[in-house]
Amino acid sequence: MSEQITYELPLSERIRTFLRLEDLFEQMQHFSQHDGEWQNRAELSCLLDIFAISSRTDLRNEIAKEIERHTKCLVIFAQNPKVDREKLEQSIEQLNALNRQLISSSGRIDQIINQVDLLTCLSQRNSLPGGTCDFDLPAYHFWLNKPLSTRREQIQSWTSHLNPIRQSISLLLQFIRLSAAPTLKTAESGFYQQSLDTNQPVHLLRVSLDQDSPYFAEISGGKHRFTVRFMQPLESERPCQTQADIDFTLSICQL
Repeated sequence: MSEQITYELPLSERIRTFLRLEDLFEQMQHFSQHDGEWQNRAELSCLLDIFAISSRTDLRNEIAKEIERHTKCLVIFAQNPKVDREKLEQSIEQLNALNRQLISSSGRIDQIINQVDLLTCLSQRNSLPGGTCDFDLPAYHFWLNKPLSTRREQIQSWTSHLNPIRQSISLLLQFIRLSAAPTLKTAESGFYQQSLDTNQPVHLLRVSLDQDSPYFAEISGGKHRFTVRFMQPLESERPCQTQADIDFTLSICQL
């Protein structure tokens, strides 16, 4: 079976926020494994984006609500005799442990910015194109030339309080993605539409295509219905919807 590429559409603001944070945490993880000025710059840029998102919402509370929702769903699943109770109990305990870590922490997630002058300066300049250039922030240039061990130790101290956030989001999204079995669908003339059952809210739509497909999926939708259009990229014009019939797999994640 060929490799597939998956396109996702969140249908709630909470899951939309989680997906953005997941992407930023994954970027941070990637850059943290490589030493160098540019990798450190990219890692801290991701960190500041995470802080910016967390400043616009009560992130701990949003995660706690989602953990509570998932725990209730798993408890209901436990009543099914066909369910692997051991795995289910392990999942519930994982959620409860993460929830305890979130509750035990206090203060704003981005409060470290106000405690570290370098992060304060970076947050003020990060949104400006080229705003963290050496002549703008000589203190940053100085820090980037410190020994690797010093930089890694400081970044660790600035990000360690984010571990429960990262782990919770990763686990919750894993549960959501695995809650639906992918089904084979066909988009006639590159278009597919389906109504949704409003009695059971959908949190995430996933469309998967072969990685070597010349098309990409453009998903749009709300709580009542959604559409998928398969678009063909063009070099000098806007992408256009293909007229071919496209086979793809669809997952409607409702956990």
